[in-house]
Amino acid sequence: MAGIEKDNDGNTSIENIDNAIKENADVIMALMGTLEKLKGAGIVDALNYINDNVIPDNLDFFARAFTSKDSMETLARSGNTLFSLLFMLSDRKMGDMIKAIAFNSQGIAESMKEGATKSPPLSAFKLMGLLKDPEVSDGINALVNGLKTLGNILKKLD
Repeated sequence: MAGIEKDNDGNTSIENIDNAIKENADVIMALMGTLEKLKGAGIVDALNYINDNVIPDNLDFFARAFTSKDSMETLARSGNTLFSLLFMLSDRKMGDMIKAIAFNSQGIAESMKEGATKSPPLSAFKLMGLLKDPEVSDGINALVNGLKTLGNILKKLD
């Protein structure tokens, strides 16, 4: 892809811009398609709202916050984390597991709260009885296997 050339004064001619547009028409059309999808999803309206209502009052804060060295490093680390999450979710089984937990999170949280606040104290005999429950046994095995893998991974980190 050729860059847009500037003259000796640092100015760009309309002819050079026109040639660059013609050379990159496929890229421009792909971006236009993406922008249309963003517009249809309401993202453009959200950005307009932010431009009209949020940025004027907070522009100085945003400028200082997002241009500092710490912010740039945090943004870069967050981007790396986001890419790792996208990679994780690209695996069908992992995505299905995350969705199963997410879609049932309210019930999981309620069960955990109820178990912590309304259940009688857990005796050794009660715990042994619970271990015979296939769902409890499967859950404990899943956690133990996950902890083993996590421990192995954490040993390899610096």
